Amino acid sequence: MRTRTALTTTAVVLLALTGCSSDPKPDTAACKTAMAKQLGQAMADGDEAAEGDRPTECDGVDDETLQRIAGELTGDQIGRTVDDTLNDTAGQPSAECRAWIETELLSSEDIDAASGVDVCGDLSDEELDQAIEDVTNDLTNEGATPAP
Repeated sequence: MRTRTALTTTAVVLLALTGCSSDPKPDTAACKTAMAKQLGQAMADGDEAAEGDRPTECDGVDDETLQRIAGELTGDQIGRTVDDTLNDTAGQPSAECRAWIETELLSSEDIDAASGVDVCGDLSDEELDQAIEDVTNDLTNEGATPAP
């Protein structure tokens, strides 16, 4: 969803990039900063983002430069979104792994991690320990009690 919003925002920003002024030396750094702020606001607004106006800091900046800046900002945002998504899911147990941990916790005194390698094999030992702790906490919060 973040990627879709980023692409929608790109379209909104690019629509604002029409028209040029005759300023002899436009400040492209100020323009990029203003566009980044506008992009950030559009990202925060998501699907409710209104079409933006060309920032006044971009007066005099030619369309080719504006498109380059918009491309850089959008590429950076998409990169951050992808990184955030990967970081959000890295080291997280799959639904199958969580279910196996839950079954193990509810049916035995301890977990035989060797039997879970097929289900949770993509997790490191530390990540598996954390997943077991998380599932244990979730079960405890739900009022479940582990097997004796």
